[in-house]
Amino acid sequence: MIAQKLQRPRGDARTASPRRSSARRRAAAIAALCCLTVALDGCFLRKYVYRPVLVANAIGDSTTTLAATRLHVYRTDEYEIYGPSAVSVGTAERQVDRAYREFVKHFGVQAPPMAIVVVDSEFAISPSDAGSFAKRRIHTFVYVRPHNLRDIEGVTPDTPEDEIWPVSGRVARELFSAYIEQRRNVPPEVESHSHPGDYHLDPFPSWYVDAVVALLGDPGTPDRIMDFLRDRLSDVAPVATLLDMHPPNPGVADTIAASRERRALIGAEGVALTLFLAEREGPRVVGRLADAFLTGGTARDVVSQSHHVPQNDRDFERVWRNWVREEYGR
Repeated sequence: MIAQKLQRPRGDARTASPRRSSARRRAAAIAALCCLTVALDGCFLRKYVYRPVLVANAIGDSTTTLAATRLHVYRTDEYEIYGPSAVSVGTAERQVDRAYREFVKHFGVQAPPMAIVVVDSEFAISPSDAGSFAKRRIHTFVYVRPHNLRDIEGVTPDTPEDEIWPVSGRVARELFSAYIEQRRNVPPEVESHSHPGDYHLDPFPSWYVDAVVALLGDPGTPDRIMDFLRDRLSDVAPVATLLDMHPPNPGVADTIAASRERRALIGAEGVALTLFLAEREGPRVVGRLADAFLTGGTARDVVSQSHHVPQNDRDFERVWRNWVREEYGR
C-alpha cells in the first residue's frame, strides 16, 4: 500500500508531463508566429488586423491672405511657401526641401530663410506684406508658373507637377542670393513682382553661379549638363582659364562668354569643374569657392590648398578631362 502511494505521484507526474509539453509547444508556436510577423514587417497584421487612420497631408492645407488674395501656405522654421492650391504648395515644397538639404551639404551652414510665392499669373505683393517679410528678414520672391504645359505634345496627363512646373532652379538661385545677402550683412531682398530668373550675382564668375544652381536645383541637371559637355569637350576653354577668372564688373558680361553658345559652354565646363572638385575634395569645397570669391580671390586659391587634385595646370587639365570621359562617357 505504501509502495502504491509512493508510486502514485510519479504516475501523476507522467500524466501531467504531456500537458506541460503541449503547453510549451503552443507557446513556442505563438512565439514563432510573432517572430515571423516581425520578420515580415507585420504584413499579416497590417492586411488582416491593423486599420490605420488616414491623416490628411498638412502641406498646403492651411490658407492665408497675401495681397488680398487667398493662398495656400506651408511654413517651417526655414522657409514659407505660398501657392494657389495645396498641390502647388506641396509640389514646390519637395523641391525647396531638397535645395535646403543640398545647401547645408555643400556650404556647411544653415541656409537663410526664404518665402516663395508661387502664382499662375502676374502677382504683386502689397507694400504692407512686403514690409512684414522685410521686418522678419526673409528673402522673398515671386515665381510665375508656366501656362498650359499639359497641352504641349509629349506632356502626358500623369506627368508629375514638379516636372511641369520646376521651381527648383529658381529656388537654388534665390537661396544662393539670400546667402550672399547674409554674408554681406545687407537686408534680404523682398521682391514684390516677378522678374527673370537669369540674373548675374556680381561677386562671382557666371560659371560658379551655374554650378551652384545645378547642385542645389533639379537633381537631374548635372547629368544633363554633362551630357551637353561631353560631346563638346574639344571646344571648351582650358580649365586654367576658369581657375583664374575674376567676376566681371557689375553690368558687364564675361568677355569669354560673350555669345549665348559660348556662355552655355563655359557654364557647363564650370559645372564639371565644380563636380570634379567636390568628388576629390568633398562637397564643402563649394562653400570654400564662395569664400574665395567673396574675398576677391579666384578658384585657383582653393585648388592651391587642395590635397587630392594636381597643382600643375597641365596635369590638372589631363586628370579633369579623363574624369569627365570616365564618369560621363558613353
